[in-house]
Amino acid sequence: HQKGLDVVPGADSLAVVLDDTEYVWQKHKENLILMERYHYFAASCRHSGQSLSELMQDERESDGALATILDVLKRIHTIFFDLGVGTALSSRDVRPVIKRMRQEVLQGCKLVFSRVFPSDCRPQHQIMWKMAEQLGAVCCSEVDPSVTHVVAVHAGTEKARWAVKHKKFLLHPRWIEACNYRWHRQPEEDFPVPGLKEDKGKEKVAEIAHL
Repeated sequence: HQKGLDVVPGADSLAVVLDDTEYVWQKHKENLILMERYHYFAASCRHSGQSLSELMQDERESDGALATILDVLKRIHTIFFDLGVGTALSSRDVRPVIKRMRQEVLQGCKLVFSRVFPSDCRPQHQIMWKMAEQLGAVCCSEVDPSVTHVVAVHAGTEKARWAVKHKKFLLHPRWIEACNYRWHRQPEEDFPVPGLKEDKGKEKVAEIAHL
């Protein structure tokens, strides 16, 4: 089932869509702000554990899903209605505003993926690669001194070890998803790669063995 803005004349350039499902907005992806699922009532949370109402609590006001989206909407509103732009409101388009704001999230980051994608697939066609680029990051297939982040699911890969050796950020793909939902670069240390501590321990043992 597809959703659209066709029922609202002129909505393409004016409307901002909030949804937790992307594929239903194929015709209006540029208007979409993908948000985390918000389950307050039990009826909407049957397969996701207890709802917030059942837990007798709500999200934190400062950084919950709704607070994050509200902040994004306020920023979009401020930019779109900026009187200093010099163009008539009737000719403005909210889609470039959304795109530009999204590209600022990971601006200046250069990412390499290590065994995140199937070996028989082109990485440029994978959702995670595209998501990172939409957030303003530069994605590449090989490491070099300009790389800032290595994205991996295990610390034992060659590129992951390179990241540790050269003091680059080594993190889990969930970091990209979190940045996408939060519209801010998230702390890298909150998304460690499994196996990193074990590998460091093995290296320490090897060093001691050579003494």
